[in-house]
Amino acid sequence: MSRHEMETLLRNIDLRTARIEHMLPTLATREEFGVLATRMDLLATKEELAGAIAPLATKEELASAIAPLATRHELREGLEEVRRHAKILNEDVRDDIRMLAEHLAGLIDQREQDR
Repeated sequence: MSRHEMETLLRNIDLRTARIEHMLPTLATREEFGVLATRMDLLATKEELAGAIAPLATKEELASAIAPLATRHELREGLEEVRRHAKILNEDVRDDIRMLAEHLAGLIDQREQDR
């Protein structure tokens, strides 16, 4: 190996060492790995997950449970009926207010004539 090749090799090793030293502060310590290990104990195993999922309803069971509920079309029809009823009540209230206003105007006119 020539002197030039050795110097190049040493420079490369020096650069790699500098990169490693730069990364070292970001790596986890033994203590941090210990904390990580205790956190890993909190995770569920496949068997535990399967046991937790087993009592849940299937798609078919959910579909059969939802089937008797009202469809969007039925809900829309119901809302339209409620809207029509609200409009009728609103018109009735307006008519009552109009009649009261006319009666009040008549009373005011009569009172002014009596003066």
